[in-house]
Amino acid sequence: MALINLPQSKWGGGTGRQVILKGDFAEIEQALLEVCRFSGGPGLEYVDSATIRVNATADCKARVMLCGFPAPLARGHWVDGGLSDGRYRENAQPVSLNLATASHLWGTEKSGQWYAVYALAAANDTIFSLKAMPVMRVASQDSQVITLRHNANGANIGYGFAANELAGAGLLVLSGASRGLVRSITANNDDNGTGGTLTYGGAALTLAQGDWIMVLPAANFRYLGMILNDASGNLVPFFHEPGRTTYRTPLQLCAGAINGYTLMDLALVAPPVARVLEGYAAAAAGYDLKLAVSYDGSAPALVLHGAPPTTAFQGERGAIPFACQILDGGQVYLNNDNTANQAVKITGWRE
Repeated sequence: MALINLPQSKWGGGTGRQVILKGDFAEIEQALLEVCRFSGGPGLEYVDSATIRVNATADCKARVMLCGFPAPLARGHWVDGGLSDGRYRENAQPVSLNLATASHLWGTEKSGQWYAVYALAAANDTIFSLKAMPVMRVASQDSQVITLRHNANGANIGYGFAANELAGAGLLVLSGASRGLVRSITANNDDNGTGGTLTYGGAALTLAQGDWIMVLPAANFRYLGMILNDASGNLVPFFHEPGRTTYRTPLQLCAGAINGYTLMDLALVAPPVARVLEGYAAAAAGYDLKLAVSYDGSAPALVLHGAPPTTAFQGERGAIPFACQILDGGQVYLNNDNTANQAVKITGWRE
C-alpha cells in the first residue's frame, strides 16, 4: 500500500530538485485515499467478561493508522507520542485482548478501572496486536513524582508495573490546569498496592488530586477505545463503534434526592476521553421525574420533568432520555430539587 512505499528512496538520497516519476503519483494518490479511509479505525467487540477483540477476515480486513492518542484539546487531532513511523497496519484475522493474560496489559488487572485499548506494531510488523493501558488519576505530586489515585478517586493505588517499565513513554495530561501537555516518563515503581508512582522529566506540570493522566507507549500505537473493568473484575458489556460506546445494560450514576446543583464525578460510568454523556432519568413509586443538568452549577442547561404513568414498564414508572456535554475532568452538575425516588442511569458516551 502507498503509505508503506513512501517516501521513495530516491527522494531521501539526493539534494535539490529530484525527478518524480509517473508511478509516484499513483502512490501519493493512494496515500491520500488511505488517510481518509482509515481515519476512523476498527471497532472493538465485547466477547466475554475478560475478553474483547477486533474482528477481521481475509475479505474484510481490520486496518488501522498508527497515529497515537486523541488530542484532549482538539477533536479529530492526535498526539503521536513519538511514533517511529505512524503508518498503517492490517489484520486478516481476529485479534483478541484478555485482561486475565499478563502479556495483554501493562501492570496487573485492577477492578473499577478504565483501560485504553491500544493497537501496537513494531517497525517491521505488517499486522497489529492489542494491549491495554490503565487510565490513571493523580493523588499528589512532589518534585515531579506523581503518586497515583484509583479511578474512583477514593484512595491511592499501585498498578504493579515492572520497575521502570514505562521509562521513555509519554505522559499525557487529560484534565486540569496542564491538560494537553506531554512529558517523558523517566521512572516508575513496581508497587501493586497503594503506593504507585510515576516520575517525569522536563518542566513541572500543574497537577491536582483527581486529574486524569494517560501513558503513551514508546512504540507505534493507536488508541482504539476504552473498556471498563467493573468492581467485580468483569468487563462491562458494550457495543462500540469508533467514537461511541453504548452499554448493553445501563450503569447507575446516582439515585435519590439531590438538593441543589451537585458536581458529579463520572469516573465509573464514562472515561476521561468522553465528551458527551448519554442516559436517562427515571422515577419510581409514582413520583414526578425531575432532573436538571448545569454546566456552571447555577443555570440549567437541560431540564427533564414529567409525571410517571400509573403502571411500570421494564421496571420503571417514568423515564426520559437525555444527552449532555461533559465538563473537564469528567464531571457534570445535577439537581432534582431534593426529590426522592429518582435515578440517573447512563446508557453510553461519545468521544
